[in-house]
Amino acid sequence: MEHLTISLFLTVRCSSRCRHCGAWETQAARGDMTKEEISRLVAMLKAVPAVTAVGMTGGEVFVVRDLLHHAVSELREAHLPYTFTTNAYWAKDFEMAKETLSDFIDTIGIGFSTDSFHQEYIPLMRVVNAVRAAEELSIPYNIRVTTAVGDDKEKILTDLIDAGIPNPDVVGFAPVMYLGQAKDRISPEEFPDDNPLLPCLSLRTPFVFSGGALYACCGEAGNIPGEHPLYLGNVFTDGLLPLFAKYDTDSLLRAVYDIGPRAMWELLGEEPTGERERLLLRSPCGTCRLLFEDASRTKRVERVVEKAGNK
Repeated sequence: MEHLTISLFLTVRCSSRCRHCGAWETQAARGDMTKEEISRLVAMLKAVPAVTAVGMTGGEVFVVRDLLHHAVSELREAHLPYTFTTNAYWAKDFEMAKETLSDFIDTIGIGFSTDSFHQEYIPLMRVVNAVRAAEELSIPYNIRVTTAVGDDKEKILTDLIDAGIPNPDVVGFAPVMYLGQAKDRISPEEFPDDNPLLPCLSLRTPFVFSGGALYACCGEAGNIPGEHPLYLGNVFTDGLLPLFAKYDTDSLLRAVYDIGPRAMWELLGEEPTGERERLLLRSPCGTCRLLFEDASRTKRVERVVEKAGNK
């Protein structure tokens, strides 16, 4: 399996408390990563040729700016390309945004988050300031927008353009999922049913949390308690190379990557029980939670995946 990027979850802290967020309360993070952990991780990643880039996320990485700068310095020294995501709360004006991003002019990409949920805390103009600064500094970037039922994507694009976003082609949309804060703070009818029979490329981005816990993907993986296929182990106690070997050979992870969680659910042939399971089944991440949060169901999934693979 290709490991295009491995992400470091630098902090659980954030400047916002967005209603749709599944990250800032994640159970996997014990707190902020330490500088010592970051240095050890970068040294380990440097020795793994499959790792071609390192992402940094949270939480909000600029809340722990000293850790972000430390990580970038270590990655530069290791000659590892880096990316990061941010809500741009710090971009109060264009000059401040340009000064901030000039420290990261060699990044291979920045992900900016803005949508109706983020804009309850962060004015859209801050993202516009940051994007304009990235354009002037020739820094690659994209914009991620989370949508709920009833949101008009064409209107959202028009509003972004009217606000000053120079390139609508970099805007990507993702549905709000019944996960994290969203399950308690957003009404059920707002969750789109957007769970196609497609491979899950998120498994090309394993996540490392403070303390060294390694998960096969982002998002809900770190919120599923206990031992499950999406939890690979601890990089500091188990070693990164053995965990990547496990990542490459696990049949369930391979199935998530090759056919996607919805197809695995279809192979299982079970009906969701109750509203919670029906809402989880509306998204790929929610479906993974259904497949892997209950050990007995995971065993059943394993059997049907093995049977399908033998045909």
